[in-house]
Amino acid sequence: MNSLGLEGIELFHYKKEPDVVSAPVFPTVGVHLKYWPYWLDFWHGNKQSLKKQFANVEDLKTYFFGAANKEEWINAIKENIKNALAANPEYLVWHVSDADTENIFTFSFNHTDEEVITATAEVFNAVSDIIPQNVMVLFENLWWPGLRLTNKKIVDSFFALLNRDNVGIMLDTGHLMNTNPALRNEEEAAVYLCQTIENLGTAKELIYGVHLSSSISGEYVGSFERSVPESLNTEKIMRHIAQIDRHQAWTSSKIKDLFSIVEPRYVIHELYYDDFKDLAKLVRRQQAAMGII
Repeated sequence: MNSLGLEGIELFHYKKEPDVVSAPVFPTVGVHLKYWPYWLDFWHGNKQSLKKQFANVEDLKTYFFGAANKEEWINAIKENIKNALAANPEYLVWHVSDADTENIFTFSFNHTDEEVITATAEVFNAVSDIIPQNVMVLFENLWWPGLRLTNKKIVDSFFALLNRDNVGIMLDTGHLMNTNPALRNEEEAAVYLCQTIENLGTAKELIYGVHLSSSISGEYVGSFERSVPESLNTEKIMRHIAQIDRHQAWTSSKIKDLFSIVEPRYVIHELYYDDFKDLAKLVRRQQAAMGII
Protein backbone atom coordinates (compact mmCIF):
# COMPACT_ATOMS: atom_id res chain seq x y z
CA MET A 1 0.00 0.00 0.00
CA ASN A 2 2.83 2.39 0.83
CA SER A 3 4.41 1.81 -2.57
CA LEU A 4 1.17 3.00 -4.19
CA GLY A 5 1.02 6.14 -2.08
CA LEU A 6 -2.20 5.04 -0.39
CA GLU A 7 -3.05 6.14 3.13
CA GLY A 8 -5.55 3.46 4.15
CA ILE A 9 -8.55 1.38 3.20
CA GLU A 10 -12.31 1.67 3.13
CA LEU A 11 -13.60 -1.39 4.92
CA PHE A 12 -16.80 -3.14 3.82
CA HIS A 13 -18.73 -4.16 6.93
CA TYR A 14 -21.61 -6.15 5.45
CA LYS A 15 -21.90 -8.91 8.04
CA LYS A 16 -23.91 -8.99 11.25
CA GLU A 17 -21.02 -9.76 13.57
CA PRO A 18 -18.23 -7.27 14.39
CA ASP A 19 -14.89 -7.61 12.64
CA VAL A 20 -12.29 -9.19 14.89
CA VAL A 21 -8.88 -7.78 13.96
CA SER A 22 -6.26 -7.66 16.70
CA ALA A 23 -3.76 -5.62 14.67
CA PRO A 24 -5.07 -4.13 11.40
CA VAL A 25 -2.63 -4.51 8.53
CA PHE A 26 -3.80 -1.25 6.95
CA PRO A 27 -5.33 1.85 8.58
CA THR A 28 -9.11 1.97 8.17
CA VAL A 29 -10.02 5.45 6.95
CA GLY A 30 -13.66 4.72 6.14
CA VAL A 31 -16.25 1.98 6.57
CA HIS A 32 -18.97 1.06 4.09
CA LEU A 33 -22.09 0.19 6.06
CA LYS A 34 -24.27 -2.80 5.26
CA TYR A 35 -26.36 -2.29 2.12
CA TRP A 36 -29.77 -3.90 1.65
CA PRO A 37 -30.62 -3.51 -2.08
CA TYR A 38 -34.29 -4.26 -1.39
CA TRP A 39 -35.80 -2.71 1.72
CA LEU A 40 -38.45 -0.06 1.01
CA ASP A 41 -41.39 -2.48 0.94
CA PHE A 42 -40.21 -3.83 4.30
CA TRP A 43 -40.02 -0.31 5.70
CA HIS A 44 -43.54 0.44 4.49
CA GLY A 45 -44.91 -2.94 5.62
CA ASN A 46 -45.95 -4.02 2.12
CA LYS A 47 -46.63 -7.67 2.92
CA GLN A 48 -47.79 -8.56 -0.60
CA SER A 49 -44.51 -7.46 -2.16
CA LEU A 50 -42.49 -9.09 0.60
CA LYS A 51 -44.18 -12.43 -0.05
CA LYS A 52 -42.99 -12.25 -3.67
CA GLN A 53 -39.39 -11.71 -2.55
CA PHE A 54 -39.14 -14.14 0.36
CA ALA A 55 -40.34 -17.74 0.55
CA ASN A 56 -41.04 -17.48 4.27
CA VAL A 57 -40.61 -15.28 7.33
CA GLU A 58 -37.32 -16.93 8.26
CA ASP A 59 -35.78 -16.00 4.90
CA LEU A 60 -36.95 -12.42 5.41
CA LYS A 61 -35.48 -12.28 8.90
CA THR A 62 -32.17 -13.71 7.70
CA TYR A 63 -31.97 -11.04 4.99
CA PHE A 64 -32.74 -8.22 7.43
CA PHE A 65 -30.23 -9.38 10.06
CA GLY A 66 -32.85 -11.08 12.23
CA ALA A 67 -35.42 -8.30 12.01
CA ALA A 68 -39.10 -9.15 11.56
CA ASN A 69 -40.29 -5.52 11.51
CA LYS A 70 -38.87 -2.08 10.95
CA GLU A 71 -38.32 -1.40 14.66
CA GLU A 72 -36.10 -4.47 14.91
CA TRP A 73 -34.39 -3.50 11.67
CA ILE A 74 -33.52 -0.07 13.08
CA ASN A 75 -31.81 -1.87 15.97
CA ALA A 76 -29.93 -4.09 13.49
CA ILE A 77 -28.73 -1.02 11.57
CA LYS A 78 -27.58 0.59 14.80
CA GLU A 79 -25.63 -2.55 15.65
CA ASN A 80 -24.01 -2.48 12.21
CA ILE A 81 -23.03 1.15 12.75
CA LYS A 82 -21.61 0.41 16.21
CA ASN A 83 -19.50 -2.40 14.78
CA ALA A 84 -18.29 -0.10 12.01
CA LEU A 85 -17.35 2.61 14.50
CA ALA A 86 -15.11 0.12 16.32
CA ALA A 87 -12.61 0.63 13.48
CA ASN A 88 -12.40 4.37 14.34
CA PRO A 89 -13.18 5.54 10.81
CA GLU A 90 -13.18 9.14 9.64
CA TYR A 91 -16.29 8.47 7.58
CA LEU A 92 -19.11 6.00 6.96
CA VAL A 93 -20.70 5.21 3.58
CA TRP A 94 -24.45 4.70 3.13
CA HIS A 95 -26.08 3.58 -0.14
CA VAL A 96 -29.27 5.40 -1.19
CA SER A 97 -31.20 3.07 -3.47
CA ASP A 98 -33.90 0.42 -3.69
CA ALA A 99 -34.54 -2.36 -6.23
CA ASP A 100 -35.83 -5.90 -5.96
CA THR A 101 -34.56 -8.98 -7.78
CA GLU A 102 -37.08 -8.49 -10.61
CA ASN A 103 -36.45 -4.77 -11.05
CA ILE A 104 -32.77 -5.21 -11.81
CA PHE A 105 -33.64 -7.31 -14.86
CA THR A 106 -36.83 -5.63 -16.06
CA PHE A 107 -35.70 -2.05 -15.30
CA SER A 108 -39.31 -1.45 -14.30
CA PHE A 109 -39.06 -0.14 -10.76
CA ASN A 110 -41.58 -0.09 -7.94
CA HIS A 111 -40.54 3.20 -6.38
CA THR A 112 -39.50 6.67 -7.49
CA ASP A 113 -36.35 8.55 -6.55
CA GLU A 114 -38.49 10.76 -4.30
CA GLU A 115 -39.92 7.79 -2.43
CA VAL A 116 -36.49 6.24 -1.90
CA ILE A 117 -34.76 9.39 -0.65
CA THR A 118 -37.66 10.20 1.67
CA ALA A 119 -37.64 6.75 3.25
CA THR A 120 -33.82 6.71 3.42
CA ALA A 121 -33.90 9.97 5.35
CA GLU A 122 -36.46 8.46 7.73
CA VAL A 123 -34.23 5.45 8.38
CA PHE A 124 -31.10 7.54 8.75
CA ASN A 125 -32.73 10.03 11.09
CA ALA A 126 -33.85 7.13 13.29
CA VAL A 127 -30.26 5.93 13.81
CA SER A 128 -28.07 9.00 13.35
CA ASP A 129 -27.89 9.83 17.06
CA ILE A 130 -25.42 7.00 17.69
CA ILE A 131 -22.89 8.36 15.17
CA PRO A 132 -20.28 10.68 16.73
CA GLN A 133 -20.41 14.17 15.26
CA ASN A 134 -16.77 13.98 14.17
CA VAL A 135 -17.52 10.98 11.92
CA MET A 136 -18.73 12.08 8.50
CA VAL A 137 -21.54 10.18 6.76
CA LEU A 138 -21.23 10.05 2.98
CA PHE A 139 -24.24 8.97 0.92
CA GLU A 140 -23.42 7.02 -2.23
CA ASN A 141 -25.18 7.23 -5.59
CA LEU A 142 -26.40 4.22 -7.54
CA TRP A 143 -28.09 3.85 -10.92
CA TRP A 144 -31.29 2.44 -9.45
CA PRO A 145 -34.02 4.64 -7.88
CA GLY A 146 -32.70 6.84 -5.10
CA LEU A 147 -29.72 9.19 -5.10
CA ARG A 148 -28.61 8.85 -8.72
CA LEU A 149 -27.08 12.39 -8.80
CA THR A 150 -28.75 13.07 -12.16
CA ASN A 151 -31.35 15.43 -10.69
CA LYS A 152 -30.34 18.47 -8.63
CA LYS A 153 -33.79 18.76 -7.07
CA ILE A 154 -33.59 15.21 -5.72
CA VAL A 155 -30.13 15.81 -4.25
CA ASP A 156 -31.16 19.08 -2.60
CA SER A 157 -34.37 17.54 -1.25
CA PHE A 158 -32.55 14.57 0.24
CA PHE A 159 -30.01 16.57 2.20
CA ALA A 160 -32.73 18.94 3.41
CA LEU A 161 -34.46 15.95 5.03
CA LEU A 162 -31.47 14.87 7.13
CA ASN A 163 -31.33 15.76 10.82
CA ARG A 164 -27.55 15.78 11.10
CA ASP A 165 -24.58 17.91 10.08
CA ASN A 166 -21.26 16.52 8.81
CA VAL A 167 -22.83 14.68 5.88
CA GLY A 168 -21.96 14.62 2.20
CA ILE A 169 -21.77 12.63 -1.02
CA MET A 170 -19.61 9.66 -1.92
CA LEU A 171 -19.54 10.00 -5.70
CA ASP A 172 -19.25 6.60 -7.35
CA THR A 173 -18.09 7.34 -10.89
CA GLY A 174 -18.95 3.87 -12.20
CA HIS A 175 -22.47 4.06 -10.78
CA LEU A 176 -23.00 7.47 -12.36
CA MET A 177 -21.73 6.15 -15.70
CA ASN A 178 -24.28 3.34 -15.40
CA THR A 179 -27.09 5.91 -15.53
CA ASN A 180 -26.17 6.60 -19.17
CA PRO A 181 -26.09 3.42 -21.29
CA ALA A 182 -25.35 5.52 -24.39
CA LEU A 183 -21.72 5.94 -23.27
CA ARG A 184 -19.29 3.97 -25.42
CA ASN A 185 -15.86 5.11 -24.22
CA GLU A 186 -14.18 6.84 -21.31
CA GLU A 187 -13.79 10.14 -23.14
CA GLU A 188 -17.58 10.37 -23.50
CA ALA A 189 -17.94 9.21 -19.91
CA ALA A 190 -15.65 11.92 -18.54
CA VAL A 191 -17.69 14.60 -20.30
CA TYR A 192 -20.90 13.10 -18.93
CA LEU A 193 -19.53 12.91 -15.39
CA CYS A 194 -18.40 16.53 -15.46
CA GLN A 195 -21.63 17.83 -16.97
CA THR A 196 -23.76 15.90 -14.49
CA ILE A 197 -21.76 17.10 -11.50
CA GLU A 198 -21.76 20.70 -12.72
CA ASN A 199 -25.55 20.49 -13.03
CA LEU A 200 -25.75 19.90 -9.28
CA GLY A 201 -24.77 23.51 -8.67
CA THR A 202 -23.66 24.19 -5.12
CA ALA A 203 -24.57 20.61 -4.13
CA LYS A 204 -21.36 19.45 -5.81
CA GLU A 205 -19.56 20.95 -2.82
CA LEU A 206 -21.00 18.06 -0.80
CA ILE A 207 -18.78 15.60 -2.70
CA TYR A 208 -16.19 14.71 -0.07
CA GLY A 209 -15.35 11.27 -1.44
CA VAL A 210 -15.00 9.52 -4.79
CA HIS A 211 -15.26 5.79 -5.45
CA LEU A 212 -13.21 5.78 -8.62
CA SER A 213 -13.77 3.18 -11.32
CA SER A 214 -14.83 2.97 -14.95
CA SER A 215 -17.99 1.24 -16.13
CA ILE A 216 -18.80 1.24 -19.85
CA SER A 217 -21.64 -1.27 -19.93
CA GLY A 218 -24.22 0.22 -22.28
CA GLU A 219 -23.90 -2.55 -24.85
CA TYR A 220 -24.71 -5.15 -22.23
CA VAL A 221 -27.62 -3.12 -20.87
CA GLY A 222 -29.05 -2.94 -24.37
CA SER A 223 -28.52 -6.63 -25.06
CA PHE A 224 -30.52 -8.52 -22.45
CA GLU A 225 -34.22 -9.29 -22.34
CA ARG A 226 -36.19 -7.14 -19.91
CA SER A 227 -37.46 -10.20 -18.11
CA VAL A 228 -36.49 -12.28 -15.09
CA PRO A 229 -34.34 -15.32 -15.99
CA GLU A 230 -35.63 -18.78 -15.19
CA SER A 231 -34.26 -20.47 -12.06
CA LEU A 232 -33.03 -17.15 -10.70
CA ASN A 233 -30.35 -17.51 -8.04
CA THR A 234 -27.70 -15.42 -6.32
CA GLU A 235 -25.02 -16.37 -8.86
CA LYS A 236 -27.12 -15.15 -11.79
CA ILE A 237 -27.98 -11.93 -9.97
CA MET A 238 -24.36 -11.15 -9.12
CA ARG A 239 -23.17 -11.99 -12.63
CA HIS A 240 -25.80 -9.65 -14.06
CA ILE A 241 -24.88 -6.80 -11.71
CA ALA A 242 -21.17 -7.24 -12.43
CA GLN A 243 -21.87 -6.96 -16.16
CA ILE A 244 -23.54 -3.60 -15.53
CA ASP A 245 -21.23 -2.26 -12.83
CA ARG A 246 -17.79 -3.08 -14.23
CA HIS A 247 -15.41 -1.63 -11.59
CA GLN A 248 -12.60 -1.35 -14.13
CA ALA A 249 -9.59 0.95 -13.86
CA TRP A 250 -9.72 4.24 -15.72
CA THR A 251 -7.22 4.50 -18.56
CA SER A 252 -8.20 7.83 -20.15
CA SER A 253 -6.54 10.96 -18.81
CA LYS A 254 -9.86 12.76 -19.33
CA ILE A 255 -10.76 11.66 -15.81
CA LYS A 256 -8.51 14.51 -14.67
CA ASP A 257 -11.26 16.87 -15.80
CA LEU A 258 -13.49 15.56 -13.02
CA PHE A 259 -10.93 16.43 -10.39
CA SER A 260 -10.72 19.95 -11.75
CA ILE A 261 -14.33 20.56 -10.67
CA VAL A 262 -14.47 18.51 -7.44
CA GLU A 263 -11.91 18.40 -4.64
CA PRO A 264 -12.67 15.30 -2.56
CA ARG A 265 -10.94 14.53 0.70
CA TYR A 266 -11.02 10.84 -0.13
CA VAL A 267 -10.40 8.97 -3.39
CA ILE A 268 -11.00 5.22 -3.19
CA HIS A 269 -9.84 2.90 -5.97
CA GLU A 270 -12.87 0.58 -6.02
CA LEU A 271 -11.85 -2.06 -8.55
CA TYR A 272 -12.46 -5.70 -9.34
CA TYR A 273 -9.20 -7.66 -9.07
CA ASP A 274 -7.90 -11.21 -8.83
CA ASP A 275 -5.21 -10.74 -6.19
CA PHE A 276 -3.13 -7.97 -4.60
CA LYS A 277 -0.58 -8.05 -7.41
CA ASP A 278 -3.37 -7.50 -9.92
CA LEU A 279 -4.87 -4.76 -7.73
CA ALA A 280 -1.54 -2.92 -7.55
CA LYS A 281 -1.30 -2.96 -11.35
CA LEU A 282 -4.85 -1.63 -11.72
CA VAL A 283 -4.37 1.10 -9.12
CA ARG A 284 -1.20 2.28 -10.88
CA ARG A 285 -3.07 2.32 -14.18
CA GLN A 286 -5.79 4.45 -12.67
CA GLN A 287 -3.29 6.72 -10.93
CA ALA A 288 -1.57 7.24 -14.27
CA ALA A 289 -4.88 8.29 -15.81
CA MET A 290 -5.35 10.73 -12.93
CA GLY A 291 -1.88 12.14 -13.62
CA ILE A 292 -0.51 11.49 -10.14
CA ILE A 293 2.25 9.08 -11.22
